[in-house]
Amino acid sequence: MSDTVPPAPAEAGLPAADAMTQPKPCGKAFASLLLGIFGCVLGGVAYAGLIWTPGDSSSVQLTGNLGQMQDVITADTKERGLKMFFANFGQWFGFIGAGLGLFGLIQGITHLYQAGIRLVIPSRWLASFGSFFSFIACLSIVAGLKHGYAANVGLHVENANEAFDRVGQVANIMQQAQDIAEGKAPPKEGLGMEALGIGENVFSGLLNPVTQLWTEDYLNRHAPDVEFYATDGRGYSLKNSKNTRVILVLIKSASPDCRNSVAALNQLYNEFSLGDLRILAVSQEPSANLDAFVKQTGAKFPVGKAAILPAEPYGDVQSFPTYFVLDRDGVIEKILVGPQSVGVLRAAAKGP
Repeated sequence: MSDTVPPAPAEAGLPAADAMTQPKPCGKAFASLLLGIFGCVLGGVAYAGLIWTPGDSSSVQLTGNLGQMQDVITADTKERGLKMFFANFGQWFGFIGAGLGLFGLIQGITHLYQAGIRLVIPSRWLASFGSFFSFIACLSIVAGLKHGYAANVGLHVENANEAFDRVGQVANIMQQAQDIAEGKAPPKEGLGMEALGIGENVFSGLLNPVTQLWTEDYLNRHAPDVEFYATDGRGYSLKNSKNTRVILVLIKSASPDCRNSVAALNQLYNEFSLGDLRILAVSQEPSANLDAFVKQTGAKFPVGKAAILPAEPYGDVQSFPTYFVLDRDGVIEKILVGPQSVGVLRAAAKGP
């Protein structure tokens, strides 16, 4: 008697084989759709970052006074910082979105293949949508690469070029200030008073320390005559201003202090009659400079270039404006150096 167990009937094995070949549920189709949508969202954010910064920032134009320049540069720095911020984040949004899209595309194609050979439940429409969105998400790699280039190369080059452009503009401003301070060119509207002051302080040495000691040698002496043609085309001189108190002002058209002094002098011009006080402003700069000075400050008193400016006492002037107050006989009564208040000038104009 044999112990061998007879094999099972063939019919008994058929249900088990059929069970193994039945399609199984699969989450790849849904995962593909989910990953594709998330990838598209991240890619869309990266693409939006490219739209927000469509091109290079325009060059900053340094015009106006120093406060205005600072405001412009601060605003430009903020804008460039935001561009760098978006570029840094944009590259990661683009790369991650593309990565999710690639993984979702693999999931979707795999599901479609397995559904084709009946290994998984079809859900082909879900896998097809997932594959489509995942493919779109893969395209965000382009936005990621553009952001990456901008963050690591492009914006740094742009900022370097802007820095050199600013250096060039500052050098140009300094040259203009030097030319104006030296009387080689008239002041320009676009150049701020502080910028003009740079030329005055740095290049011309007009603000060297000056005391009142040197004035003692010239007080109570007749002022040397000064003749000039004013910007209004009329001729003026100290010799023709006898029997009238005179304030002779030595100015530099580029000096902020000289420009600021015009308001106080205009007030005195309105307060005193011509027979009581004459205000004369002189310089040795080209007429074009003085024309611009009068136009920009609104000076009501005569301003002009002296034909000859005697060395003493006028040649000792080192700071502008300097006021020579003359009595009715042309004698130097007082010398005021630098900016003065309207009260001090009024008292000087009235005399002792």
